[in-house]
Amino acid sequence: MKVIWFIVLIGWSLSVAASPTIQVERFIAAYNQHDIHKMLELTTQEVKWLYNINDKILIETDSKDALRTAMVAHFKQQPNARSQIKSSLTLGNTVAVIEEAFSHDGVSSQCALSIYQLKQSLIQSVTYYAATACQQ
Repeated sequence: MKVIWFIVLIGWSLSVAASPTIQVERFIAAYNQHDIHKMLELTTQEVKWLYNINDKILIETDSKDALRTAMVAHFKQQPNARSQIKSSLTLGNTVAVIEEAFSHDGVSSQCALSIYQLKQSLIQSVTYYAATACQQ
């Protein structure tokens, strides 16, 4: 009987594992709700938040604790912060996204390429590239 339950649990866990694209959508939805707890549930323990600016990689955070601290400060400074996916492309465990980010007044926006890399269905890193005006 225990073997049957074990097989059922394994099958169930595989069926609920979301695709990388869905995990990124969930992460952005949690960001939009300013739900840091939910954001962290979707990341690995050593999640990295990176910026690629002027050909340099800047490490914003390198753990869940650092991401939590950064998001608390970010949402305090940007109470209207939200983001939406304009387009995305998934290749294996990597999701490239054009994100339109709204902040300050909640109306004006800018767009950027972001690359989400996942490991075992959890976000392992997010790399943002320089933002620019969104194309209509």
